[in-house]
Parts: sequence; structure tokens; C-alpha cells
Amino acid sequence: MKKFQTTIGIALMMAMTAGIAGCNVTPAQTSLPTALTQSSETASVTTTEETTEATSETEETTEETTTEETTTEETTTEETTKKATPTPIPESDAKTTVKDQYKRGFKVNGKTLYTHIPQVIIEDVDTKAFNAEVLKKFQDIAKKNDSRVYYSYFVGKKAVSLYITIELESGNSQQKNFYVYNCSRTTGKKLSREEMLKIMGVSSSTFNSKVKNAIKNMWKKNYGKDTSAEKKTMEKNSLKTKMINSAIPYVNKNGKKAYLVRQIEVPGQMSHIDLHGTFS
Repeated sequence: MKKFQTTIGIALMMAMTAGIAGCNVTPAQTSLPTALTQSSETASVTTTEETTEATSETEETTEETTTEETTTEETTTEETTKKATPTPIPESDAKTTVKDQYKRGFKVNGKTLYTHIPQVIIEDVDTKAFNAEVLKKFQDIAKKNDSRVYYSYFVGKKAVSLYITIELESGNSQQKNFYVYNCSRTTGKKLSREEMLKIMGVSSSTFNSKVKNAIKNMWKKNYGKDTSAEKKTMEKNSLKTKMINSAIPYVNKNGKKAYLVRQIEVPGQMSHIDLHGTFS
């Protein structure tokens, strides 16, 4: 701001002031709505706006957090540049149901086990292609007597997340593999990684950072004492960009933001594991 100046014998001169105001841009945040959760181990139900208890399967929770820097952009009255507004993903109040599209019982060591393959049904929305993809993936496995398929799910305002488990019987041990499918409640189609992250209100860089930290902690916790060259190579491979980018975001049965990284190569009898957990 210019200062007033005075001189002897001359009247005071006035100066006008101009200020430049900076403006803070606050990104829109997408909150995860309270919605229906359920599992194939219990009866299928229709969406209401309440949360119900789901399966007994537990998921590993990671507590790593990353710090994000907030930038402030300054503009002047002469700046007229407009930023493109991303197209919002619409919400849906359509009646939505998740239930079995395939179910089979079989006996193992005198005990009856059941396989369940889910389908998503949304009122006035075509989900046939989505359900067909899910059925095709698991039907052959479900017909075998050495494994079973079951699922849990979460129904939000914009998406349905299916969390599907394959439990393999191998001698006296059990091995589990996991799969995630996210379905749009407005289109009935499978959501991409980027679309699901947008719904969850999480940037790709933040999600990748969470996943990378989770993988690092897995190696430290489970294989910290292993100093072999084989282990070091496997750990290095698991942290490559290709593996990090393969992680799938979803919302778990308890309405928590979650990730799944499939087929991480590890030492020992398991050879590969699927890593899953929640983040904030």
C-alpha cells in the first residue's frame, strides 16, 4: 500500500490503494454413507439406511498414515482462468439387493460346507453383465469339493462392493484367496479403480502410498528375520509400481475404506499371498 506523502506549502495528495486477495480452494470431499452390510453366511436383504453385522471373517487393519501438504493458490482480479469441474458420480436410492446367484452344498470329512456366488440386483438398472462376469469367474471353482466360495458386501449410495473369498483345502492347511468387485448403483456396471477411488474421496497417489506402507509392514512383521537374497528380491518386486497399481480399492463390510493386493510372491510353502486391510 502506498504511503501518503506531504510537502511544505502543498496540499495533501491522496492515493488509491489496490489489494490483491488470495483465495483458498477446498476440494470437495466424498463421505462414505452409512449403508447396508451383509454376507453370504446370512440371509440376503434389501438396502435400508442402516448397518447390520456381517461375516466373521476378519481383515488385517493397517494404521499407517501419510501427511498431505495443502497448497494455497493466489489469484488477482485480473486472472480469469476457470478450472474444469469434474463430473460428479451420482447417488442412487434405487432398491438394491445382494443375494446368491449360485449355491451348492457338499461334504468334506463328514461336514457339510456351502458355496455361495453373489449377484447384485438394482431396481430399474441392468446388472446382467456384471453378474455374468462374477459367475464366470467362480462357477468352475465352486463345483469342486476341495474348495468353497463365500462373500461379504457393502452397499453405499453410489456403489456396491463385493468381497469374495475362495477357501482352498490343502491337506491339513487352508489357503484363502480374495477378490473384489465394485458395481455402480446408477449404471450397474463394474467400476474401474479410478472411479472407485473417486467415490471413496481418495486420490490415486494417497491410495498408492497407503498400499506401499502396508506391503512394507507385512514384510517387516512376517519376514523381518529372513535375510536371504530370495526374500530381498521378492520384497523389492512387491514394491514395484506395477504391483502397487494393481491394488484394488473397495469399502469393506463395516463401511471402512479398504485395499486388496493379490498374489504377492513370498518365501515358504504359501508361495503367494493376498494382502488386504483398511485405511483412513
